[in-house]
Amino acid sequence: MSATSAATDSVTDVDWSSLPTTNVTLTDAGLSITAAGTYVLTGTTTGQVTVDTDGDVRIILSDATIASNTGAAIQVNNAELTVLELADGTTNTVSDAATRSDEEIDGAIYSSDDLYVTGSGTLNLTANFADGIVGKDDLTIASGIINVTSADDGIRGKDSLTITGGTITIDATGDGMKASNDTDLGSGQLTISGGDITISTGDDAIKAEQKIWISGGTINVTQSVESIEAPVIVIDDGDITINASDDGINASTSALITSGLSVTINGGTLTIVMGAGDTDAIDSNGDLTINGGTIDITAQSPFDYDGTGTLNGGTVTVNGEQVTQLTNQMMGGGMGGQAGGGMGGAPGAR
Repeated sequence: MSATSAATDSVTDVDWSSLPTTNVTLTDAGLSITAAGTYVLTGTTTGQVTVDTDGDVRIILSDATIASNTGAAIQVNNAELTVLELADGTTNTVSDAATRSDEEIDGAIYSSDDLYVTGSGTLNLTANFADGIVGKDDLTIASGIINVTSADDGIRGKDSLTITGGTITIDATGDGMKASNDTDLGSGQLTISGGDITISTGDDAIKAEQKIWISGGTINVTQSVESIEAPVIVIDDGDITINASDDGINASTSALITSGLSVTINGGTLTIVMGAGDTDAIDSNGDLTINGGTIDITAQSPFDYDGTGTLNGGTVTVNGEQVTQLTNQMMGGGMGGQAGGGMGGAPGAR
């Protein structure tokens, strides 16, 4: 079962009506949640909202302001599942302290267990210490209007990060969104199947330690060093715009995966604009396969791959001209000859 399916099933399996609902008007004392149930938060606090229970917890933000002056704003130390819901028609503001005693708690919203974000309201989040939203297990964002400004990474799920919907805007000094588990095979996966995502970063926009799979949604990377980076990248669909100063799409090794690197594009609409210099629009330290989609590249070096490059279908335009074969950018900046298969052709050897 995929992380997306598992997270959705976990949420829908909970009978919230069987659990108590508590309406809370926040004060500067903050809120400590120690029992399962739904908690509807309104008002303002400079304290923390913490969760420590073996049960399921749903936190509904309803015109709430949580501006912690001691650490993370929302900190889930333990829970079977935590759902963070943004109430319809509300605007919620969350920020953390710039310093804290436990620096392992590195998110303005931090969960040690599974975290699921939903609702149709707005969340304006400022991460003053490091990251915006952090889930140490599986982190899923299903809906909501989420605006993140972070001192380091924007949104980080350790085992997995799954985006199925929502309008997400990230302005991050570090990476935009990432799946960061680099020790457990099968983890470190980032999946985007929907949503409207805008990212401006000082580093990589979308990054995973094992795999990135994009099957839908609108993604606009306005500024990045590398826009999409993982050992394995699969793009099946989506409307993707990339602006990068190094590599636009990059399949590269991680601490978890050192072989079998690949970029596979089966569909979608991709617009890739690269900065000047030694940059590659699509760079695979393994194989590059394009089976479909509409790809418009503006770059000095459109393709760079260490394995085989295959163009089986789709419409690929490089600097205003449609191409029918992948021409490899050889290491050192020289343009090689045909190194990949043309339309319907077999892969060529480098």
